[in-house]
Amino acid sequence: MTLNKQELMQSYQMLHQVFPEDLHIVRPFIHMLRQSGKDKQSRVLAMAMARRMLALGNSDQAIGLLTLCQQLNHSDSEAIGTLSDMAHFSIDCLEGETGRIFALTEYLSDSETLGFIKQGKLVQVAENEDIVRQGESSTTFYLILDGVVDVRIRMEDGNSVIVKKLTSGDFFGEFACVYKLRRSASVVASSPSLLLEFSDHSIAELIKYSPMAGDYLIRTVQSRMVHAMTHSLPAFNQLPEADRRWIAEESTVNEYSDGTSIMESEQKMPVCHILLSGSLELKLPDGRVIQMTSGMMFGDINPYICVPLQTTLKAKEHTLICNMPKNIFQSFMNVYPSFEQYIKTQHDSLALMHVNKA
Repeated sequence: MTLNKQELMQSYQMLHQVFPEDLHIVRPFIHMLRQSGKDKQSRVLAMAMARRMLALGNSDQAIGLLTLCQQLNHSDSEAIGTLSDMAHFSIDCLEGETGRIFALTEYLSDSETLGFIKQGKLVQVAENEDIVRQGESSTTFYLILDGVVDVRIRMEDGNSVIVKKLTSGDFFGEFACVYKLRRSASVVASSPSLLLEFSDHSIAELIKYSPMAGDYLIRTVQSRMVHAMTHSLPAFNQLPEADRRWIAEESTVNEYSDGTSIMESEQKMPVCHILLSGSLELKLPDGRVIQMTSGMMFGDINPYICVPLQTTLKAKEHTLICNMPKNIFQSFMNVYPSFEQYIKTQHDSLALMHVNKA
């Protein structure tokens, strides 16, 4: 079910408030105003955006909006002419800041952005209302139009920790949409909020038909997933937020379906492999079979987590593995005793967790 005409107009109006310089948002909004008989508002908005783009140094965009003003029969032809002259005069100058934009639609055309936004569903959320709960199975994705929400992670001791606050223009719920995982955190409204809710089908279509937008979303998902891991694994308890972001920004995530073998070349990458979700079966050269579960680490960069030569690794279910670069691993080993101790326990776990003989 898609947004009706009134809901779509409301969504675009609020998106424009959140992303006032995003032309993918404002151009369709101007046309919606015109189609709704609000010609004066459409002309005023087009002129205001032309001035804004010129002030930001975006001359090409300003010229396009001034042309739109002419098509809308804006009465101030003198201002249009003056601004056009200014834009053409400065078109070869250094471009300025573009302002805040909705990055997920940055690589879409106006019509593609409209098609994506139209697939949303407007959701009103009361203060202190749960939007998603950690551990539940659901596959919806949310864009905040108005309000503030808390991202909370339940720790092993049962306490809930707020790891991030999200506001208008932020999005969440992408883990479940992209990777079909259980919710890794709870999201609770800390103020009355208005959200656009998208189905996993909408996100799958976005990834399929707009690879650049899909790549951005995947990178964002992976970064947030790794950041969440630093709050759930004891190995990272001593890390300040700056180092948690460092891991999230520099690490990559690989996805494996059930039964997929992890090649020896992947095992020998100069990284620390961290099992984010799923499980791995390790078949050692001596016939032992070891089961690795979420949170365990392996890699050739340190003896404590080194897997013996000729060991075969196979995903036993849908599995995600974080690849943390060697320089970050070594830095943490040198600085944080809790991280070093966690790595040493991995050696004990791998030695003791043999399940049977082949």
